[in-house]
Amino acid sequence: MKRQFTAFLVVMVSAGLAALLVGCVSAPAPSSATTPWEPPARAQQSGTTWKDVRAQDVDLSKPLALVELADIALRGNPATRKAWNNARAAAAQVEQARGYFLPTLVGTAGGTRQDTAAHPDSFDQDYLKYGPGLQLNYLVLNFGGGREAAVEQALQTVYAADFAFNRSIQDVLLAMETAYYSLISAQSGIEAAQASVKDAQLTLDTAKERTAAGVGTVLDVLHAQASYDQSQYKLANVKGLLQTARGNLAQALGLPADTTVDVEPPTVDVPAAFTNQDVRRLIDEALNRRPDIAALRATLAAKRAAIRVAGSMLWPSLYLNGAVNRDYYSTYGGMDYQDNDWAYNAGVNLQWTLFDGLQTLNARRAAAAQADAAQAQLVQAELAASGDVWTFYANYETALEKHSFSLAYLKSTSASYDLALDSYRSGLSSMLDVISAESELAQARMQNITARQDTFTALVNLAYATGLLEKGGVIKAKDIFSTPVRKDQP
Repeated sequence: MKRQFTAFLVVMVSAGLAALLVGCVSAPAPSSATTPWEPPARAQQSGTTWKDVRAQDVDLSKPLALVELADIALRGNPATRKAWNNARAAAAQVEQARGYFLPTLVGTAGGTRQDTAAHPDSFDQDYLKYGPGLQLNYLVLNFGGGREAAVEQALQTVYAADFAFNRSIQDVLLAMETAYYSLISAQSGIEAAQASVKDAQLTLDTAKERTAAGVGTVLDVLHAQASYDQSQYKLANVKGLLQTARGNLAQALGLPADTTVDVEPPTVDVPAAFTNQDVRRLIDEALNRRPDIAALRATLAAKRAAIRVAGSMLWPSLYLNGAVNRDYYSTYGGMDYQDNDWAYNAGVNLQWTLFDGLQTLNARRAAAAQADAAQAQLVQAELAASGDVWTFYANYETALEKHSFSLAYLKSTSASYDLALDSYRSGLSSMLDVISAESELAQARMQNITARQDTFTALVNLAYATGLLEKGGVIKAKDIFSTPVRKDQP
């Protein structure tokens, strides 16, 4: 047994030396302020994250509707997975807090070598004592309610994480739908630019025909050619915007930016205006519905529970203790001092920290200040949420009005261009009149596309501001203005 004990000491000393050597490894750093750092081979970790992103199994063989894009975004965008795992971690903390209601059981094992030289010699002792044991410690009662408060704190933290997860879903949907409508507008912009190129080509052909007939001038042709070149320039510009919009949508879906995603146009047209809306009701309902506001309210409740947790340390706690040990003895010198035995003990003790340097009192004060800060953050967020609803409702009303004017402007400029071109053919107007009408028509086309996009985007933002942006396809105005508050919200 003495040899076994010696071997145990050797192993422990070796482990300590190994830990010391590992701790002495120096951290790498750049050698100078002007020389790039050369990373070692071990710093180049070959992860598979990007390969996994590339390898996602997404069916992109056909144009996708908005509801199908929502499915892809919620499965592929890492923001929802991050929030989901945060919620899972918070749920595990609740179970951890519930552990305060259960006893703590610790397994032990130890050994003691004792060599005592006494006078007279008959009292000499030389033995090795070793063996396993179990220790029980159970908090029966904390008079300050610390256990219940700890569980409440953890539970409210879970609620906050779950509400944050719900809001992250809305964040993903907002980014995806905004990118979707931008792509739809970019595609419409291509069509509008191509129509403008066609108009410019028609104007140029007309100018050439009149010049060839001897009733036009070379200057007319040059003006028409310049207008045609300008339309080509604008077409090239909107083609670039289309590629950018495609990349933004792919990123919102959680796909590489170079992924080509074909989409279907919206299945609904721009809705009619909703008059005489009670914006006060919209704001109140939004504050009772929005997950981010609910998350802050749960966070405030957790902070208030933390005050009770910290304050519970000012009160006594009643513990139940117990232990059982099995002791083995190996003696040296040819004499037996004690037989192997069992040892038991159990008891109840009351612990009350009477003075700890005011640590507990100050911890409670800090928790109270943090709760006050959380309440101020909640009030700030509620005010900001009311501002969101007010602003986006105003933006939606404005977008509707601008869209109706853009339709009228498009209609009048289209008629103006046709009349100017016919007048030019008849020699009643100049080429500059035609080009001016042509430019106004091109502007009206793009303005109408922008107004349409602004209307849909404003509606999506209003749904987000009121907490109604959910998976299910195109947002409809009636869903915002007629949806009651969900009963499961606080």
